[in-house]
Amino acid sequence: MKLVEIWDYTAYLESFYIKDGKATSFKTDQPYSYRSSVSPECFLQGPVHPHLWEGSYFLNLEEYDGVPPYDPDVDIVLYANERVGLMNEYYDKYSVDSIRKQFPNAVIVGQVKEVPPSFNSGDPFSDIPRRQVRPERPQNRIRLFNDCDFVNVPTTPDGLYAKDEYFVELQKHLNKEIKFTSGPTNVEYVFDQYYSNEKSQSIYYYTPHQHERRGRTEEFAKYLGNKYGLEVFSKPMYDDKPFDYLSSHDFIKLWSPHLFHINVDPMKTYPGQQCRQVAAVGSINIGGENDSHHRLYPNSSGCDFKKLEEIFEVYLKDENKRFEAIEYAYNKVNELFGFEAVRNAFTENFLNEN
Repeated sequence: MKLVEIWDYTAYLESFYIKDGKATSFKTDQPYSYRSSVSPECFLQGPVHPHLWEGSYFLNLEEYDGVPPYDPDVDIVLYANERVGLMNEYYDKYSVDSIRKQFPNAVIVGQVKEVPPSFNSGDPFSDIPRRQVRPERPQNRIRLFNDCDFVNVPTTPDGLYAKDEYFVELQKHLNKEIKFTSGPTNVEYVFDQYYSNEKSQSIYYYTPHQHERRGRTEEFAKYLGNKYGLEVFSKPMYDDKPFDYLSSHDFIKLWSPHLFHINVDPMKTYPGQQCRQVAAVGSINIGGENDSHHRLYPNSSGCDFKKLEEIFEVYLKDENKRFEAIEYAYNKVNELFGFEAVRNAFTENFLNEN
């Protein structure tokens, strides 16, 4: 099985292939990492799918002037074309027909990477065309998806994100049913590197980069810490450093020793990557409306602070209940997002139908 994940444009990723389980740069033939990867073996976000199969790879079409190298051995092309390739002046070069010529034996799966307001965001007055809001992108996305063999959204088919109004409306304009296939998480790697059954009985509260996703997380975490006598931790913020000044490895090392992970994200339009990592390292997530919050920690998800405090107190006082929550989350994150589960789903959804 050979998969290639293609993005029409990205400013922060270079093309790579998987060799001996590691992302390896096409430019240097050396192991490759970027800011959202723990190591060449484990990407937490971005193009994770190539890690599913040895010999698969990721292409940033910016590095190939929009035309990927010819490869007749690819089985699945996972194509996220959302910015440059949806501008009218570049549409033909980045079209599905152009991709098919380079991968003649592959099924073409149009991948949804971003939804509004992130999709087609930008500055309408920018001098750089790709950074502009372009009125043709939404319609060209529909046109592109209708030319693909499949359309995929990387989430669970029965989760909240799959029911988002954007997908309901998008489906009305497509000539095929949208597939919802969980995005992969390298649960085994995260567990092996960061799991510990000796957790500090303390609180870590998570602050996403987007301020609207933070909600009342900090306030609630400090309230719990003060009331129940627990230490409260978070990532230090500095005016003279970027938000992501910590490496992904150092960030996980920062929060994973704490038993309780508070993340009362009120947004339902996010899959919840952070929560999957929490489940993999054996901590307990409290709060949040992301898909993963509800799927992995159903008893402690949502933004009802009265309910969240009640279940927090139960976990604090009852070791057996804590173990049940941790065990359930770990089993469920493997079942839904583990590599083997996603491999099987891709084979069933995109190969067995042909």
